[in-house]
Amino acid sequence: MPAIGIGEFREGADLAALLAAALEPLAPREGDVLCVSTKIVSKARGLRIDPARRDEAIRAAAVRTVARRRHTRVVTSVVQIPSGPVMAAAGVDGSNAPDGPLLLPEDPDAEARALHEGLRARLGLRLGVVLTDTSSRVWRVGVTDIALGAAGISALQDLRGGTDADGRPLTVTVRNLADELAAAADLVKGKASGVPAALVRGVPGTDATDVPARELSRTGADDWFRRPSLESVWVALGLTEEQEPIARMSPEPDEERIERALHVARIPRRGDEGAADAAQPSVRREPDALHVVPAGDDPASWIAAGGLAERIRTALGAESLAAPLPPFAVLIDRPVPEEPRR
Repeated sequence: MPAIGIGEFREGADLAALLAAALEPLAPREGDVLCVSTKIVSKARGLRIDPARRDEAIRAAAVRTVARRRHTRVVTSVVQIPSGPVMAAAGVDGSNAPDGPLLLPEDPDAEARALHEGLRARLGLRLGVVLTDTSSRVWRVGVTDIALGAAGISALQDLRGGTDADGRPLTVTVRNLADELAAAADLVKGKASGVPAALVRGVPGTDATDVPARELSRTGADDWFRRPSLESVWVALGLTEEQEPIARMSPEPDEERIERALHVARIPRRGDEGAADAAQPSVRREPDALHVVPAGDDPASWIAAGGLAERIRTALGAESLAAPLPPFAVLIDRPVPEEPRR
């Protein structure tokens, strides 16, 4: 059920009071869940920034950078934010924010708890609260709302130990209830409609043990996909984040990917700076082969050529993970001896 008539939020607004008034026509009940756009929390907390400081704010909000992608001339950083989720541009958003882009609150669970307590004091009943934001999902096209903060509900429902409809034991099922509620509520609220909150009723188990939304994020050792395939290989090749090139969001031509692989392969690894003093091998390109030519016929030159050839093979292999590249032989050629001077 949409909570309508709320109006625009300004810095210093009493969220609990405004939302409690908007909920009265909906006759809220014990166990209902209020799903609220995190954006109105950001507005009430005054988390606006100057548009010129947007990139700086994204860097400051990033716990770590997962990937960077270029779209025309704009580079989007995908980063992990302090509360756990991985989001494009750290969730910094300029839509429906006429006074400037908005930052996400650093602790959405704490904001949800404060709103949960404020609503209970004003309405005299216990409502679950989910703070939502729009995000894409790994391996899924399009965006949906997810839960950034939660209070008064079990954001995760552990169904292990129960049984399915056929009586078989459940051994791995843990239900992400908070994200399901956020996505369902977004069907009646959203950016275009100007409705920042919706009340969800009739969901079993919403008044169970309180589990915060922070528990929804896979981080640390549980994160199997800390970097995308390209960036993972670049890390293995010893590149720093500053040295990593930026791939495009859209599919890239084979030639562009090959040139990027050659560029990556030539970047010295950390700790190998001294090797840069030695003469470096050259690379000669043919339609179906790359020829690495040692700078000389001495052992050090051959070792350098062998190392570069392996880095090229690895970098080309990384580029081929998303879409196969034409097959290339990476060969090491004997250098042509210089003719004696006369």
